[in-house]
Amino acid sequence: MNLKNWYKLIFGIDSNLEDIIIWKLNDLGINTYSFEYLLNTKNERNVIIWLLKENWNESKRNNLELEISKLFNIQCSFNKFFKWTVIEEEDWLNSWKKYWGPELIGNNLVILPCWMKTKNEYINKKIIKIDPGAAFGTGSHPSTYLCLERMENIFFSGKKVLDIGSGSGILSVTAAFLGAKEICAVDNDYLAINSTKSNFHLNFGSLDTLDTYLGSFSEVFRENSFNNFDIVLCNILAEVIKDIIPFITSSLRNNGEVILSGILNSQKDEIMTKLNQNYLKIIDVSSKKDWVCIAAQKFSNQTNA
Repeated sequence: MNLKNWYKLIFGIDSNLEDIIIWKLNDLGINTYSFEYLLNTKNERNVIIWLLKENWNESKRNNLELEISKLFNIQCSFNKFFKWTVIEEEDWLNSWKKYWGPELIGNNLVILPCWMKTKNEYINKKIIKIDPGAAFGTGSHPSTYLCLERMENIFFSGKKVLDIGSGSGILSVTAAFLGAKEICAVDNDYLAINSTKSNFHLNFGSLDTLDTYLGSFSEVFRENSFNNFDIVLCNILAEVIKDIIPFITSSLRNNGEVILSGILNSQKDEIMTKLNQNYLKIIDVSSKKDWVCIAAQKFSNQTNA
């Protein structure tokens, strides 16, 4: 096997800035990152980024530091804020797997890495196999966990479901396991669309109940007849959610439900106000760490646009 060398970049941020750095890294096309929740304080995070060494020369690394510094208005010396190390001959595709195990969600859902066997303790649970690849969504992040937890407590049987920002496809797969009859998954990253299809096929052996759409949700909405969905799932950045709420309202049937996650506590009130302004009544709010999941229902006296 031809192993690769990687740069490992670490820097600290305030927990309230996690959403911003996710947006920035995605904007820069960087998908190999994680957050380390520090034991000594709940208000700080370490951002850890892995970059293929052969693709990141000194100039590109300096530009990345500048981009992050401008984002957070960093005044201190770079050497004190950014810590670079080289991971020699790291078979990253396999070595990172040892840090991820089965994730129990709620009472009956278990997110199982596709390379692991089902443990006896989970034999009577709904086992959802996921190979995350480069796409977001393994169940371990609080925003995904909250979304799945809410999904477990609503009725999916025979429902028509829209998954906005499908990522790894974990929400689409779960919806199908819970009985959804028709699922439309949308993402603006072709790698995410491929991952959604792959994980759906991994669990069900076919894509018969899944349709996928590549592009931003607003674009896909305008180009397709998106209406009368029973349930809309959306686990993406709050800034994006805020802009697409009117389209979500139009996509839902009367009394249909939307589950929104990827929202920080500090963003909750703004999102809730926007929901109410677009004929979506708040029916549930849950939280985990600094993250919030909001469920809302479309007013019954509103018609689809």
